[in-house]
Amino acid sequence: MKTQAGQTKWILRQILYKYVPPTLVERPKNGFAIPVAEWIRGPLREWAEELLDARRLEGEGYFAAEPVRQRWMEHLSKRYDHSVVLWSVLMFQAWLENETRTGVSRAEAAVMPAVC
Repeated sequence: MKTQAGQTKWILRQILYKYVPPTLVERPKNGFAIPVAEWIRGPLREWAEELLDARRLEGEGYFAAEPVRQRWMEHLSKRYDHSVVLWSVLMFQAWLENETRTGVSRAEAAVMPAVC
């Protein structure tokens, strides 16, 4: 029932044909990108600045503050797009902040690999 005449997702397609134009149902898959680079320069900048503060990074001891801050400044100036690395650091920092609030020790947090 899932395939018919070599066409996959046959039942789903039959339902979609009732509500959606065939050109949208029959087109190839199309991914989409999340504009992280723009978000951390714009609406998430204050949040990112707080998590990427040099004193904070040095105090926590998981990342070398200088290379992280250098990438952050280059990213903000639009000289380079370091959004992939910065997003990884930001997610770790946000996770660490949450775990610190909920009582996870530094030793338990140290199992996460460093990005920079």
